[in-house]
Amino acid sequence: MSELENLSSPEQNAAKTAGAGTPPGGAARGTSSWLALFAVLLSLIALIGAAWLYVNAEALRQTVGEKLADSGAQSSQNSAALKQLQAQFTESQSRVAQLEVKLAEVQAQRIALEEMSRELARTPDDWLLAEVEQTLNIAAQQLQLAGNVRAAVMALQTADARLARADKTQTLPLRRAINQDLEKLKAQPLVDASGISIKLDSLVNLVDSLPLIVAESAPTARSAEKQGAAPQGWMQRVSHDFWEEMKQLVRIREIEGVEPALLTPTQSYFLRENLKLRLLSARHAMLARDETSYKEDLRQAREWLNRYFDPKAKVNVASSALLKQLLDSAISIAVPDINTSINAVRLARTAREKPTR
Repeated sequence: MSELENLSSPEQNAAKTAGAGTPPGGAARGTSSWLALFAVLLSLIALIGAAWLYVNAEALRQTVGEKLADSGAQSSQNSAALKQLQAQFTESQSRVAQLEVKLAEVQAQRIALEEMSRELARTPDDWLLAEVEQTLNIAAQQLQLAGNVRAAVMALQTADARLARADKTQTLPLRRAINQDLEKLKAQPLVDASGISIKLDSLVNLVDSLPLIVAESAPTARSAEKQGAAPQGWMQRVSHDFWEEMKQLVRIREIEGVEPALLTPTQSYFLRENLKLRLLSARHAMLARDETSYKEDLRQAREWLNRYFDPKAKVNVASSALLKQLLDSAISIAVPDINTSINAVRLARTAREKPTR
């Protein structure tokens, strides 16, 4: 084999000699050139990708801007449409309210026409029973609200007289019921509310003029006889005037009772005002049919009158007697009802309405 290798051509031997003599740095330079070329290619690819992304991003931005503009325009249109719908809804509500008002008016007119038709269809007997029922309702209100027995009696008498003028056989049970209630009301004691109120008002007006046990102010005017009998000499006149003035300093009065009530002018004023308030409170209690408060106010007023005012004065004696009379007057009585008459008239009206239904 070595001989064959030695017998090879001189060109091959030269090539081998040249390859064996190449330094290692040449292979490194070839590798770095390939890496640089690869980096350039990557840079070109990156630039192309960036350019492509930029172009696509610009197109996307324009597309998004157009979409946003379209959305804003659509939103404006929707807002305008919503406002228009709200205006239409408000207008519809106002129209519905107007229609409801008109409907209520029509219903009221219909009810009024029906009532008028029923009124026109009534017979004279129906009118008579309706009038009697109204009169009985007024009498019942007078009894329940004011306890006015006299007004109730007059109302029942009016209803009975109206039925008597009609002279109808069908109303005989109603007249019997009315007469029964009349007898019950006439058997009740009457409370003269107006008379009691007038007497209390007269006492209130008299309070300021009632004399006290001790006068509020001493008389200062001299009698005409004493002034005419005054001496003519100046010395006698001076001594006479001095004596008269000295007599005015001390006044002697005969007062019955162990402890006379001595009041100052201010106390006298408030005493009279409190007495007025007691009398006014008694009148209010009388109208409210509160007999307990009524008698308590009159008792206190009479006690003040007998204690602080002059018992010998005629006006005080008359006032005390009037208070005693008012104390003995009953203002609260058990007022009966007239349900018998009211039930009878309602039964008569029901009996007349049944055949027409």
